[in-house]
Amino acid sequence: MRSGDGVDLTEAEFFRALSASQLARIASQVIEKPFARGRVLFFEGQPAEYLWAIRRGAVRQYKGSADGHVTTLEVLGPGEIFGAVSALEEGNYPASAEGVSEGVAWCLKRNAFLKMLAEEPWLTVEVLRVVSHRLHDARERVRSFAHDPAPTRLAQALMRATRDGEARVTRRDLAEAAGTTVETAIRVLRNFERDQIIEGKVGRVRVLDEPALSEIAGSSRS
Repeated sequence: MRSGDGVDLTEAEFFRALSASQLARIASQVIEKPFARGRVLFFEGQPAEYLWAIRRGAVRQYKGSADGHVTTLEVLGPGEIFGAVSALEEGNYPASAEGVSEGVAWCLKRNAFLKMLAEEPWLTVEVLRVVSHRLHDARERVRSFAHDPAPTRLAQALMRATRDGEARVTRRDLAEAAGTTVETAIRVLRNFERDQIIEGKVGRVRVLDEPALSEIAGSSRS
C-alpha cells in the first residue's frame, strides 16, 4: 500500500505482475538504494547491471551532448521502472539517471531479472507493455517539441513531474524536459504564477489550478 509518496513493491511496474510466491522468491534479491536530489544513479554508457524501480521520490533520465547541452527524456515517480530494456539486452544504459528529489529505489540484479524471464516467459510481455507505453510518451514529446509552443510544452513537462499536486523540479529541469531555454521557462512559469495556475518555490512548483494547466498542456496551437 502507499505510504506517503511511496509505494510497496507489489505496486511497482513489472513486480505487480508477479504472483505472491514469485514476489516472495525475488524479494530477497531486491536491493534498496537511497538517493539524494542531484545524485546520479548511473551514467550513460555504463553497463546495465540492474532493473530499477522507484519506491519513493522521483528520478529523471537525461542525455548530454558534446557541447554540454542536456535533454531530460522523462521524469519517473513511485512505482515506475527503468533500465528494463538495457538489462534485457545485457547492454549499456542509453541515458543517465539522477534523483530529482530525495528518494529510494529498488534494484534487481540483471542476472536475477533474466533468470525470472527465462522461467516465466510471459513476464516478457509485461516488460514490453511498459516499454510500449514509454515509447508512446516519447513519440508524443517529440511531436510536441516539433509543433507545440513553449507554454504547452512546459505545461506538459510540469504535469508529468507533478505528484500529489507538487513537482519537485527546478526551472532548469523543466526547461530541459520541455526542450526550451531556462530564460523562456522562467518567463512562461511567471505567467502561470500571475494567472494563479501554479505557485513557485525553490526547487519545487505547486499546482494551484490543475484544470487550467491541463488545458494549456492539451493545446497544440503554434
